[in-house]
Amino acid sequence: MAEISPSAVPGDEHFYRYLQAQKSEDAAKFAAMGATKAALEQTAFMTFLIEAADNKDYRVLVNSPHAFTINSIATKSGSGTCTLTAKINSTALGGAANSVSTSEVTQTHSSANDVAIGDDVVLTISSNSGAEDVSITIACTLTLDA
Repeated sequence: MAEISPSAVPGDEHFYRYLQAQKSEDAAKFAAMGATKAALEQTAFMTFLIEAADNKDYRVLVNSPHAFTINSIATKSGSGTCTLTAKINSTALGGAANSVSTSEVTQTHSSANDVAIGDDVVLTISSNSGAEDVSITIACTLTLDA
């Protein structure tokens, strides 16, 4: 920003002091805005509902536009039971599969859980015994560009 200087015109000295005060206030405001910017690491989630589950793959995210890490998967059915295995492309996440029932179950995943740009996320239902209204929440972390 260019420096402000008073001219030789009478009354400009007051205007000059006003502009200098504004410049200081603006600098303080901009500094405060920088201190409140979003953290680079953000938590996010995806939710899905499979009304009448079948033993098959459900490709719920195709060609991911952003890289992220899957931290956990929570499941619950309205009725029946099944097993849900989450995969990135064709690789199962590290950790146990979800045993889906009418009780909520959360499985954490700490290995083989990084989704890269262009990857697919696939949910595989197996051992289905009349599972209906299967609710799924995938908790994840993503990193914003700096």
